[in-house]
Amino acid sequence: MNKPVRRTFFAAIACVVVSAFALLAPMPAGAQASAHQVSLVRVNSADTSKVDVVFRYDGPASDVSKLTLKENTTNITPTAVTPLADAKIPHGVVFVVDTSASTDADSLLSESKKSIKALVDKLPKDTQVELVAAGADSLVLQHFTTDTAAFEKQLTSLTPQGDGGLWEGVAHAARDIDAQSDLVGSIVLVTDGNSGKGATYDDAKGEVLSAGATVFAFGVQGGKLGGEAHDLADATGGVYQETTKATDLSGSMPSIQPQLTGLYHFTYAAKNTNGLNDLTLTVGDATTRSSYVVGSDARGASALKYEPPKSKGTFDGLQNDFGKYLAVILCVLAAGLAAYAVAGILVKDRAGLDRMLQPYADAYVPAGSDDDDANESSMAQTAVMQRAVELTRQFAERRGFLTRVEGALERANLPLRAAEAMLFYVAAAAVVSLLALVLTRNPFVFLIVLVVAALLPPAALNFLSERRRRQFESQLPDTLQLLSGTLRAGYSMMQGVEAVSQEVSEPMGRELRRVVTESRLGRPLEESLDAVAERMDSKDFAWAVMAIRIQREVGGNLSELLMTVAETMTQRERLRRDVKSLTAEGRISAYVLAVLPFALGLAMFVINPDYMTVLFDENVGRVMLGGGFLLMVGGFLWMQSIVKIDV
Repeated sequence: MNKPVRRTFFAAIACVVVSAFALLAPMPAGAQASAHQVSLVRVNSADTSKVDVVFRYDGPASDVSKLTLKENTTNITPTAVTPLADAKIPHGVVFVVDTSASTDADSLLSESKKSIKALVDKLPKDTQVELVAAGADSLVLQHFTTDTAAFEKQLTSLTPQGDGGLWEGVAHAARDIDAQSDLVGSIVLVTDGNSGKGATYDDAKGEVLSAGATVFAFGVQGGKLGGEAHDLADATGGVYQETTKATDLSGSMPSIQPQLTGLYHFTYAAKNTNGLNDLTLTVGDATTRSSYVVGSDARGASALKYEPPKSKGTFDGLQNDFGKYLAVILCVLAAGLAAYAVAGILVKDRAGLDRMLQPYADAYVPAGSDDDDANESSMAQTAVMQRAVELTRQFAERRGFLTRVEGALERANLPLRAAEAMLFYVAAAAVVSLLALVLTRNPFVFLIVLVVAALLPPAALNFLSERRRRQFESQLPDTLQLLSGTLRAGYSMMQGVEAVSQEVSEPMGRELRRVVTESRLGRPLEESLDAVAERMDSKDFAWAVMAIRIQREVGGNLSELLMTVAETMTQRERLRRDVKSLTAEGRISAYVLAVLPFALGLAMFVINPDYMTVLFDENVGRVMLGGGFLLMVGGFLWMQSIVKIDV
């Protein structure tokens, strides 16, 4: 590789690395693990000049005054943040208590009464409380009231009765919250899992999500719940806690007090007054992101669920305009430079070949001279790169595949050193895979890119080697005939090889010129020809060399022998092409079946992206994609083995 190509190659790698940093830099910080939690409870954007926001924060009140708000990508300065009570927005808490007969046996009901009373006493005085008994009949014993004495009287009157109607009680609570459009509602659920009567779980969940309420669930011996109470708490942005003993309620229920009391309100003027707005709220060390439709009254975690912006054909990871344009420009530049470098490697350069053979054909150039430095073709010019290449060479040599790589590079006629090629192959695969991970944030895509990046260079090398080998073998009969003609004209074997090397085209001409050069340096002609057969992995040429060796040992008409060998090879080539024609249908079928799934998947993705993204977003879909890909590869290899017939 000459110096301009070398510099271009390194410039391309530098562009890829810099673009990776450009992509990493503008990425916004998402929700991070923190000691406290913040969540949006309600966003009323009916008046875009005064969007009402209610949020829940369980940390110190001093953090609230320092909150930061971002609408989409614009920083917003909200009005003064006040507690919910000061904003004259009512807050209601509904206590749904499981009063089934089983709660008497495990003392759940008595412990629930004590724990709920202790929690109500710590709520602000203006908090409205309601009590729902979920027993044989789901009853609202106390409607919303701020009179804690009346609430506690009804709480004391609770008694176990019949089978539980847990989800019926939750549905009652949600409907009472939904009846007051300005109420911010929370539901505290205490149960041992007896939920057989009345409304189903799905009905209750629908009512809760419609009301925009937040559920705080406590399960005693919660294995009976089947995960439903846990799911309801997660879907509404609440908390689920599970205990094995009813006496643990007195210790676990006070933990939700900061969530019930930490409600705050502020307003802000919306910058975007159409479509969908994303809000990023940071309070203290806690961050949350939510989305709402402008003009709506979004209540609850479900209505405020964050909706990532849909890709419009650009990189998802590029959130900053400067970083986006810089990365795109650098990637395009890197692609152009890499293409130029590859072209500089692969393009046949006869002048370069002559320069390489010049030291052997004419005068010997001492090592270390200026001319020797000028002909240096190593890609590793710095001490660090040379050290890395040396370590790679030692590792490959110990593992036993350095020689195989050297042979493959020689067969493909790539002027690269094996250790350097392996080092840059590993580095390029790592850079491309990490770049895919940065852009997509998808481990599945990262694995696909890694596999492709790992398999593509060896596949390309094998393709170039095989193509050159086929060209070599197709030229072999004509070459033997020319060599036979030179022998009939009175040339010696060495003179005949030299004459033929000047007449035939690549790759045969190059290999024969190398034989001539090695012979001039003192290597026996038969050994040089054997090296060509081994280097090109050509059995036909090996047989021809064997015939020449035997004839030179025992005597005979070498010219006639070469003609016979050439005719035999011509007949074998005809037979080989006949077999290839007969198996063409099977090979085309294998190629079509290999391309069809990808083409069909791409077409379906263009027509209906949402239909196809399930395969990439869901674990089951990813497993199906992986399994389908493995089966497809296995089927392709099987069909290839069927139509491959050695002649």
